[in-house]
Amino acid sequence: MITTLILTIAFFLTVILMLVSLLLFVKAKLSPAGKLKITINGEQTLEVDGGSTLLTTLGNSGVFLPSACGGGGTCVQCKCQVNVGGGSILPTETPHFSRKEVADNWRLGCQVKVKEDMDIQVPEEVFGIKKWECEVVSNYNVASFIKEFVVRLPEGETLDFEAGGYIQVDVPSVTVDYKDIDITAHPEQHADPNTFQSEWDKFGLWDLKMVNDEPIVRAYSMANHPAEGNIVMLNIRIATPPWDRARNGWMQVNPGICSSFVFAQKPGDKVTISGPYGEFFIKETDAEMVYIGGGAGMAPMRSHLFHLF
Repeated sequence: MITTLILTIAFFLTVILMLVSLLLFVKAKLSPAGKLKITINGEQTLEVDGGSTLLTTLGNSGVFLPSACGGGGTCVQCKCQVNVGGGSILPTETPHFSRKEVADNWRLGCQVKVKEDMDIQVPEEVFGIKKWECEVVSNYNVASFIKEFVVRLPEGETLDFEAGGYIQVDVPSVTVDYKDIDITAHPEQHADPNTFQSEWDKFGLWDLKMVNDEPIVRAYSMANHPAEGNIVMLNIRIATPPWDRARNGWMQVNPGICSSFVFAQKPGDKVTISGPYGEFFIKETDAEMVYIGGGAGMAPMRSHLFHLF
């Protein structure tokens, strides 16, 4: 009996060791060994480690492609031309490009894996994008579920942008308990600092919790305009789970990751942002312009209007 048990255990251990050895062998064959080279616009060459996406690899080397969806393959803003390396275009990419664009080697940086030396073309404005660790100046509620989030760039740094641009916020692995969120109303707009307390009580937001297991980025339009100095102002609406009418409560899904992270920030905290990005700029025209917006969507409108007037 004991002999049979020992033989069985030995057999399973042998099988496990063989499988592990096979996996390590396959990984060694498929994963690039040593440093790889990425040539950008025929001018700059980076030495990088392989295995990550092109978007992440470039970002780690200080070249920041825009990615409003945080690398999910939906915003199409991280597109670039991959002339050498990168393999064949993926099914997740083809819906976003015309046949001509595919023939011209356009790819999504968030979908391309760096496994070999590459030669790529990126827009020149990408080289003007920077990343900073900023300090939170204020984070007041301006509506029941909207924050006016203001951060200051490091001393001596400036953000050269056009009104209507956006930045990206880096969110680390983090857990946010909503009971710890401060929803003090903006003192310049509300006499009572507890203006929004009753609505949060009514909908039971204090019981929510956001859990983020891996670093991500999210994009937000800037509400500040270029003349406001070295601050960045965002209007961010909290993204709650869908409402479950049957249970008369929130569905058991994760609340918005970045909005929860921002809502939890307090003056003096550090937040990493990158920018500037964007295309929603003021068009030079003598024609009458009509601006339509609402809620957190007023952020780029404010930037435009304050810049104009």
